Amino acid sequence: MRGIFVAFLACIAMMMTSGSAFAQQRASDGALRFINEGNQAWVSGMKSGDMAKIAATYTADAPDCGATGECLKGRAAIGAAMKARIAKMGRAASASVMSLGSVQRGDFVYEWGSATAAFADGKKIEGPYLTVWEKQKDGSWKIFRNMALP
Repeated sequence: MRGIFVAFLACIAMMMTSGSAFAQQRASDGALRFINEGNQAWVSGMKSGDMAKIAATYTADAPDCGATGECLKGRAAIGAAMKARIAKMGRAASASVMSLGSVQRGDFVYEWGSATAAFADGKKIEGPYLTVWEKQKDGSWKIFRNMALP
């Protein structure tokens, strides 16, 4: 899975820094609505402990990679890992997502930002992320690839 992480990061970096029209395309309002709802699902899920709400924002086979390169593959594995994390750490006392930008190319939106969850014991999950959202056949948008960045 580490290979997926490295290839994903390299591919995104090349596309985002190229001088092509790709870097100039703003994400559609419809896509941004789903992205904002998905980000809010992470915030409310972390605070309520409802990891199914977060897992539902992923496609069935999406990889989710941590900042150190470890990856989980699939909504079921992602949901199970999130449930284990919340069982260990408890619900977040506060959580936030700040989307810093996005670009769209066809049925994919590349979004980046920063997320934070703070827990009662003083521990935090925080850092930058890069997420690729894919338009679904029903018109909704789901996480196709997600990566926490170092």
